[in-house]
Amino acid sequence: MKKIIFLFFILTPINFVVFSQTQNAKIDELLRSYANLNKFSGNVLIAEKGKVIFEKSYGFADREFDIPNSKVTKFPIASLTKQFTAVLILQLAEAGKINLNAPISRYLPYYKKEIGDQISIHQLLAHTSGLPEYTERDDFFADISKHSYTHKEFIQKFCSDSLLSKPGTEYKYANTGYYILGAIIEEITKSNYAEVLQKNILDIVGMKNTGLENDSTIVKEKAKGYHFKSGVYWKAGYIDMLATIFSAGAIYSTTDDLHLWDKALYSDKLLSSKSRELMFTPVLANYGYGLGVTKFLVSDLKKEMHFVFHQGAINGFRSIMTHIVNENVLIVILCNNFDTDLNPISNGIFSILHHQAYTTPKE
Repeated sequence: MKKIIFLFFILTPINFVVFSQTQNAKIDELLRSYANLNKFSGNVLIAEKGKVIFEKSYGFADREFDIPNSKVTKFPIASLTKQFTAVLILQLAEAGKINLNAPISRYLPYYKKEIGDQISIHQLLAHTSGLPEYTERDDFFADISKHSYTHKEFIQKFCSDSLLSKPGTEYKYANTGYYILGAIIEEITKSNYAEVLQKNILDIVGMKNTGLENDSTIVKEKAKGYHFKSGVYWKAGYIDMLATIFSAGAIYSTTDDLHLWDKALYSDKLLSSKSRELMFTPVLANYGYGLGVTKFLVSDLKKEMHFVFHQGAINGFRSIMTHIVNENVLIVILCNNFDTDLNPISNGIFSILHHQAYTTPKE
């Protein structure tokens, strides 16, 4: 009987189409249930084996003018930026311009030497540098983030504090390390980060709706960021993204461009297989270079799943990107409501894709 059923599905592709439509309807129902409760506003893309199988927009890009989110809406992707920075560093390593095991002080002559001599590029990439997180300072969001600094000034003021732990011994997620990596990229290439990003990644991949935020450039069709509290939407506070977030989280993009990025990342278009292996190999706490990497048994599915993932959060915005490696499935969620928890949404999508039970929010 199993053999007959198997042949029936092969010979009758319409059944797959019907199932796909049902699956998409469930995902849409899930997302609408969050959007209707003001728990989600943004764009979602799901791809399988490089082909988009679901792509929809919810909520508003601009609530003052009632402009809805659409396929072309650009969102700040926050810490998803780190994987781009990691690739740029690995490209420099492939070109022989940087040694991943060399200390910061070799590439940033102005960095505090007694600390810079102890921390390697590898440790910055893997969040094992021992440096504290500058965004955890009490005055960062209220004061520091609203001012303009050169990257040198910012690093000397806020990225050169005493070590919390011996480099290489502990995992501590820190934007600090990735800000320093951006400055190193600029120092080595003698170009600004945005130009290097454009030339070495965006132009190669064909990402025409992606770039680095700054205060002077007008970016068309870019979403505004919001907070939703006590039943009311509020504008997100101002941050000087280029000066204070930079290569740790200042890229904006679209779901379609991130799909292009994901496909390029798993090919030879940007990195050699050796560099990709470095990037996708966890060092401590399931973190590789700019990406979380984990494998575990999903008991309900009775198989091991291999995830490469990252989340992002910045004033008014959240993002999450998950690649299920063993199934070649990509889930991208970009959101312009900071108070949305994207984890249950992402988990719900995963459940629907794998024919598992899922719940929708009630209030």
